[in-house]
Amino acid sequence: MRDNIIQIINEWNPVDIYPLLEDEYSSESQKVFEAMDFTNTVDELADEVFNIFEKSFGKEFEKSIDECKFIAERIVKLKQGGGAESVK
Repeated sequence: MRDNIIQIINEWNPVDIYPLLEDEYSSESQKVFEAMDFTNTVDELADEVFNIFEKSFGKEFEKSIDECKFIAERIVKLKQGGGAESVK
């Protein structure tokens, strides 16, 4: 599950890092994984995703809450057994 979250976040590449190293977002991915334990809705997880990346990257993180919601939906779907289709 954690590896799938890393894959989803790396495909999203929320700070547009190039070239992207495989472990570039590992700390943030771990925090998102942990947030799944205390969030009950897609909206709550989206808020956590937004806050995690904003705290880590500050002004470099320019994604909207709607983009975070899309990522949260993918993660919740994954948790429910729906797979990890590509962001693109």
